[in-house]
Amino acid sequence: MSSRLRWLLCLVLGVSAVSSAQAPKATVMPFPLELKRTVSGFSKEDRDATQREYLRLLRLAGGQVPDFARYDLALKELKRQDCEREDECLTQLAQKAEALYALYVSVDYTIEGAVIAVGRVVRDDGKVASPTQTVKVAKGRDAFKDVVKNVLTQLFVQLKIGELPATRPVEPARTDVPKVDPVKPLDPPPPAPPIIVEDTGAGQRSAGKALVYVGGGVAIVGAIVAGVGGGIGGSAGTTRIGDVVVAADDTAERNLVTGRTLATVGIIGLGAGAVAAAVGAVLWGTAPAAPVSSVTVAPVKDGAVVQFGGTF
Repeated sequence: MSSRLRWLLCLVLGVSAVSSAQAPKATVMPFPLELKRTVSGFSKEDRDATQREYLRLLRLAGGQVPDFARYDLALKELKRQDCEREDECLTQLAQKAEALYALYVSVDYTIEGAVIAVGRVVRDDGKVASPTQTVKVAKGRDAFKDVVKNVLTQLFVQLKIGELPATRPVEPARTDVPKVDPVKPLDPPPPAPPIIVEDTGAGQRSAGKALVYVGGGVAIVGAIVAGVGGGIGGSAGTTRIGDVVVAADDTAERNLVTGRTLATVGIIGLGAGAVAAAVGAVLWGTAPAAPVSSVTVAPVKDGAVVQFGGTF
């Protein structure tokens, strides 16, 4: 191979390496590794070291783990321990860590001497990014921590940590939305017919006629009452002393007072009835037989037109 060809090959590989190194990684917030059962003699220091190895292997697999301060604060604010079975737990964990994904992994050592790792990845909007995957490896004579490292590495490959998108995919526009035709404006309703109010004079005639009848009746009754009162007063025994008429006794005095009262009431009724009848006769006689005035109301846009007509 010529030197020039080797130089070009090295240049291509270098550019590829730089591009790969600069490619954005998906932010993954891991729930603490759950060690269910371990080998005897596995100390607290071993557990802490396994937790650190868990985070290191996650970074090597292509996940960008939040810094320690954000990681620790997210776990304190989560306040729930059901991420093994509830996707909502991982969704909240991702949101509190401001990460796009959250990861749950458990490791168990079976009585058959096998190490099993189970895990899944959930996005911060609740969508399962990587469904549950399981890796099982026989422990054999290898150290437990080495077997755990092995199963975690294989699990991260199956979960496709390095292939998780660094940003949330853009949802495609829906194509099944039914097309809605534009609403056509409704035709305006036809104008209302004009309202015509006419004064035909019928009210005046009716009022005049009623006054004639009522006034005449009152006058007749008044005349009768006045006549009765005069008769009662005339039948009372009286004596005239000069210009004064004096009743002969108590009975005559009562009859005289009653007769005068009835005569006065009758005369008043006769006069009032006569006046009412006269007014009614005038109204009745002067009422027009044809309409003397009319009012027409015609609706128009934003209002109405009022027209007056007739004889005034």
